Amino acid sequence: MRDIAEDIASPAPAVPGEGDDASTPRSRWAVPGARWLWAVLAVLLVAGGTWVALAQPSGAVRADVTEHFDLATPQPPVEVGEPQTFGLRAEEDGLSEVRAVLATYRDTISCDLRATLSDGDRTVATGTLDCADIPDNEAVTILAFDPVEDSAGRTYDLTLAVTDDSVIGPSVWESTTGTDSLITYYDGDDRVVDRVGLVLDRLGDYAPVWGSPAGLALGLVLVAAAAVLLVARPRWGLVALVALVLVRGLVWTTVIPPLQGMDEGAHFANAQYIAEQGKIPVWNTTEHRYGAYSESVEVATEAMHVSSHRPTDRPDYGDDAVDELRADDAAVGTDSDPTGPAASYPPTYYGPAALFYLAAPDDTVAQVHAVRLWSTLLGVAAIVFAWLFAGELLPGRRWARAGLVTAVALQPMLAHQYAIVNNDAWVVACGFAALWLGARLVRSARAPWVMLAAGAAVGLAALGKPFGAIALFPVAIGWLLGKVQHRVRDWRVLVVEPLLAGVGVACTYGLWLVVQRLLGIQSGIGFPASPEPGPRDLVTYLATQYDPAFLEFRGLWVVQLWGNFGWVNTPLPQIAYEVLWWSYLALAAAVVGWLVVVLRQWRTRTDEQRRLDRLVTLCTGTGILSLLGMYAIEYLFFASSGRTDLLQGRYLLMVVPVLLALPVLLVQRFVPRRRAATVTAWSLAAVVLLLHVVSIGVVVRHYYL
Repeated sequence: MRDIAEDIASPAPAVPGEGDDASTPRSRWAVPGARWLWAVLAVLLVAGGTWVALAQPSGAVRADVTEHFDLATPQPPVEVGEPQTFGLRAEEDGLSEVRAVLATYRDTISCDLRATLSDGDRTVATGTLDCADIPDNEAVTILAFDPVEDSAGRTYDLTLAVTDDSVIGPSVWESTTGTDSLITYYDGDDRVVDRVGLVLDRLGDYAPVWGSPAGLALGLVLVAAAAVLLVARPRWGLVALVALVLVRGLVWTTVIPPLQGMDEGAHFANAQYIAEQGKIPVWNTTEHRYGAYSESVEVATEAMHVSSHRPTDRPDYGDDAVDELRADDAAVGTDSDPTGPAASYPPTYYGPAALFYLAAPDDTVAQVHAVRLWSTLLGVAAIVFAWLFAGELLPGRRWARAGLVTAVALQPMLAHQYAIVNNDAWVVACGFAALWLGARLVRSARAPWVMLAAGAAVGLAALGKPFGAIALFPVAIGWLLGKVQHRVRDWRVLVVEPLLAGVGVACTYGLWLVVQRLLGIQSGIGFPASPEPGPRDLVTYLATQYDPAFLEFRGLWVVQLWGNFGWVNTPLPQIAYEVLWWSYLALAAAVVGWLVVVLRQWRTRTDEQRRLDRLVTLCTGTGILSLLGMYAIEYLFFASSGRTDLLQGRYLLMVVPVLLALPVLLVQRFVPRRRAATVTAWSLAAVVLLLHVVSIGVVVRHYYL
């Protein structure tokens, strides 16, 4: 393993005359004093942008104790001449807005909806809304008015009617508990800065120790210090990034309420079972005593209102709500059966998670936050691998390397997944390790120990989730590129090294298969079979994927990959997705252009151009093959079940480093100026930072305002 150890200290030889520390004359902005100036300016820019954001209007907010409902049955639609009246209770003073979740029957209605809020004989507010502007089954503002003083505890009448020239109106949904789908909002005149105290108070109700105001303030100081160190002393970049990622994880674990991460309850239940029972879940057991979830998980899930319809899927706040949850949690047990949705996964993520669970107090909320710390630490490991990967791509370019890895660290969905209880954290960390080892193989004629480690990384990724096996692609591409570059013809190398990679897989994933067999655990890799009729061949599957508008493709690999938080119901502003989609198209066009240039310059390229071309090939090939691998897995799922709903955007988070590295490599390839790669990398980091800040704002708005 000596060659791997050497790589950690010095990943790749610098390119003479082209690195940040080359002997060519340095520009004014690259001298040490100027670096500190740029670092301070960067901090001031972020602080100024934050202040501008805080000065914006915040809009109305929900009460501490708010409405919660699911969508069970639509009531009869509002018809001409037949208004409907609903009771609406204000929980706090300052009532200023009413929203409703309405059924428009897939936008087939045609009407003008008139809403009137009354307090006895007094009309509080009235307004008319074009039904074409009402989203189907999503919350929409039907009335906004000046805040009503002394509204707390009062019940108002909300009357919905349609104008005479309407055809038919929408329906108000009724929940399983009989609650109407109406939501009240309060105090709509404040700025964002005026809401900071409210957000901190609500955060404190369910936050861990590090989520206190003092803890968050300390985190901001550490982030500022890490940013200054990162910009001013890039040779300390890894230290700064580790600190940044650690604080990132602690902040995100604070702002996401317990069990509000996607599938978090299922993964936490696995860790809880191992901790409480002291054994590996046998998901195919025939003994069922308690249920897939313990009573404690069910109580916490109910208190967090995980199953309520957006935006009512948030906990209630205040001392009474917190005390009620603690009392209910203390009164129930923690026993469960190993039959939950995540029970078939190997225990590689859940075993260490159980140790964090046991270190926490006997309180479900505290235990969830404790297990989230394990995900946060995996995020730190992932960024170390990303740093090593970037070192292979950008040898000797400390500034460019630091900028690229900063962009990776700030990718919003990575931040989200490394702050919740979910084995994606394990898979992505192993995937980043495979990327680094694949890039290392590109420059290697012989690398037996690297191949062994790469095989282990692939096996460990598959031990998280089966789709982690796509970590094989960067390893295979890197190995092939290295052998072609060095014209290796020794059959012993060409045979033994892949065998060593197989040994790495056998020592990790293969070992788990043996343990499964010994414990009598059936493999959880298979797909559910369905007796539903219908063709399930490849042509039929490809037909289901045909969409000239790329709506499903964009939903997976733009929306979900970059930022749709919580239970995939807290999206970014649509403009963010549009920018990302056009960035994809621009990147694809740049790759095509690069390919044309390579073919035309095939015999006249310099050594540096050849090096960059190999790395662009690695990144492009990894991205394309990983995407195709995902669809191949879904086709197998379709062939077994007849369904096409397997994929989720976060499954490709392990390729985020190659997506962000491609623009940097292409610019370096086509613009051979010393600072081109650095400017590109830090420009990417700035854009992703903006996206990251917006993402935190979206999450805070959803759960705390």
